[in-house]
This record gives sequence, structure tokens and C-alpha cells, in this order.
Amino acid sequence: MRRGVVFASMIGTIIEWYDIFIFGTGSIYIASELFPSTNKTIALLNTFLVFALGFVTRPVGALVFGHYGDKIGRKTMLLFTLLASGISSGLVGVLPTYAQLGIVTVILLVILRLILGFGLGGEWGGAVLLITENTEKRIWVSFVQSTVGIGLILGSLVFLIISSLTTTSFMYSVGWRIPFLLSFLMTAVGLFIRFKIEETKEFQEALKRNEISKFPAKDLFKSYWKEVILGTFFAGSLGTIFYVGAILVPSVMEEHNVITPQQGFLATILMGFFDLVFVFIGGYLSDFLSIKLLLFVSNLLGLVLLYPSFYIKSDAIIWLIASYGVAHGLGYSPLASLLSEMFPTKVRYSGSSSGYQFGNSFIGGPASYVSDFLGSISYVLYPVFAIVTIIITFIGLINVKERKIISK
Repeated sequence: MRRGVVFASMIGTIIEWYDIFIFGTGSIYIASELFPSTNKTIALLNTFLVFALGFVTRPVGALVFGHYGDKIGRKTMLLFTLLASGISSGLVGVLPTYAQLGIVTVILLVILRLILGFGLGGEWGGAVLLITENTEKRIWVSFVQSTVGIGLILGSLVFLIISSLTTTSFMYSVGWRIPFLLSFLMTAVGLFIRFKIEETKEFQEALKRNEISKFPAKDLFKSYWKEVILGTFFAGSLGTIFYVGAILVPSVMEEHNVITPQQGFLATILMGFFDLVFVFIGGYLSDFLSIKLLLFVSNLLGLVLLYPSFYIKSDAIIWLIASYGVAHGLGYSPLASLLSEMFPTKVRYSGSSSGYQFGNSFIGGPASYVSDFLGSISYVLYPVFAIVTIIITFIGLINVKERKIISK
């Protein structure tokens, strides 16, 4: 496996996950500056809603980029995905406040989040295929999956550094914008690196054998719709575990004054670190153990963490939040391998992207908003949404078969 290919697959996903997490990490500032409500709970709820709306276009991006990625190649699509998401995230940093433009600011924010989601919709699947279609070793996919933890650490670390070196008033007025503006620079670096890579070996071989589908999206839903549904469940539960730990729990604890924003940043940095470590552990084990078993264990760990997360009212919550990185990381590399192996080369970009993005868009992405809404009805309801999604995944794992990568 060439190091250049590994780095090219990682750089774009690092940037795009960074773009997502700085929005979640900075949600308390965004709620104050870009939304009208004087009620902190409602403003934060609105911020979570916009965060969730960013997932609406991810399935569209998965289908569009997956379709053309299966027709003309993985590399070209990965350049477009990075460009779309990087620019849209950077522009958030120059948005006027609600006091300056009113509802227009909210509309512009929603549009930028939709564009970001569209780009990310095609990013993950293509990045994973750069690895899986160049090697049979599952451990290598861990490098792509590790970018979630890296992106989370970077996003949280930038906010932690800026907030520690400046005043609270500066953070609310200007400081929160800096992480978004950095996206422009990071995107330029990512594009430079990706221009240098070649197309994957398996796609080149399929092209030589004239096995490229003329209508990948059509073939996918005609012959592999069951695999798409199963992939949606698997990706959705892990996405829920991650976003509950990285976004929901820190925000709720900050809102109830259990922890400070700085402690929230620290907790998510620790979570990102644990996620990073266990992504590689899960990837290593997936070459020797059942992928289904690893996914079951990771979901079970997430289930165990849920209720204590909302009832521990001490600094110990920091380590509990960090533990979500263990639960998510352990299953995240096996998830990528399984989704890739569930589909043949001719629809693999479309299939793996669709399953992953459907799960994160319809289940994982809205998890913070739905859970926060349920919690506003009754505090005891905060973990219910996550519990239901994990149980559904347990059922789905019973009905999936592990198999080698297929090429038809």
C-alpha cells in the first residue's frame, strides 16, 4: 500500500470531519450569534436542527457522487467532494450575525450546511475505496476511519486554544469564526495532494474488462436494496453513538452548568483520542475476528454508556464522554470493511456511500436534535432514541452475512 494513497484518502476526510465538528463544538456560540431566540435552550435546539439539516443532502451526495464515481472513477469525484465541503464550511466564518441581517443569516447558514452535507455524502465512500480497492488487508481502512477522531481532536483543539487565549466576549464575537476560516487553507492543501493520486486498481481492472455499469444507481436499488437497508442500520447506530457523545452530552452538560465550555472541549478531545486508538484496534482485529462480533460489542458498549451520561453531575462526566470514543472506534473500521465487501465493484461506490450516508443522515445526524427534543419533554427521555437505534442494529446484524470482496 503506497503511503501517498493512504494520505490522500485521509486528508479529505480529516478536513470534512473537522468542518462538521467545529459546527457542533462551536454550537453554543453559533446559537448566540446566528439565531434570534433569547431563550438559550431554544437557540441551542435551533442550532442542532441546522446541524441535522446538514445531513439531509448527504444521501443526495452519496447517490450523485457514487453514481459518477462508479462510472468515471473515484479520484475525480473526491476532488469535487472536497471542494464543495471545504468552501461551504469556510464561508460560515464570514456570515453576518442575526442582529445584522436577521432571518437572511439563518437562510444562508442552512444553505451552506446543505452544501457541506452534499460534499460529505460522496467523500467517505470514495476515500474508503481508495484503500479497499488497492489492498485486501482490512487494517488499512483504519487510516480512513481514524480521520473522524483526528477531525474531532483538531476541531475541539482549535476551539480550546482560541478560548483559552482570548476572552469570552471575543469568542462570541470573532473567536468562533476562526476555525471555520481555517477550512479554506486546509482545503487548498487537500486538493493539492489529491491531484497527485491515481485511480484505484480494482476500478482500472473493471474498466479494462468493460464491467462498468451504465446506470450504477439503478442497478444498486434493483439488485442490492437489502444490503443498502442493512448498511443504513449499521452506520446509523454507530453515528448515533458518536454524535450523542461528541455533541449532545457535552452541550446538555454545559447548558445545565455541570461542565464549562472548556471542559466540554477537553472531553471531546479525549473522546477523539480514544476513538483514534480504538479505530486501529478494531481494524486490526477485523482481520482475525468476525466483523459482526466487533460491531455488536461496540454497539453494546454504547448502550451501556447512555443513561449514566445524563445523570452523572460531576467532573467524571468528562471521562464518560471520552468513553464514547471507545464504543464508536471499536466498530468503525469493521463497519467500513463490511459496507465495502457487501457490494461488487460496479456499484461499490454507490452502495457503500448510500448505506453509510443514509444511516448517518436519517439516524445518526438527527440524533442530537431528536434526543434534545425528547429531553425537553422529559429529562428521562434523552437516551431513548439512541437505545432504539442500537436495538434495531442488533436485529440487523443477525441477518447479514460476512463475505469476501466481490467483483462481478
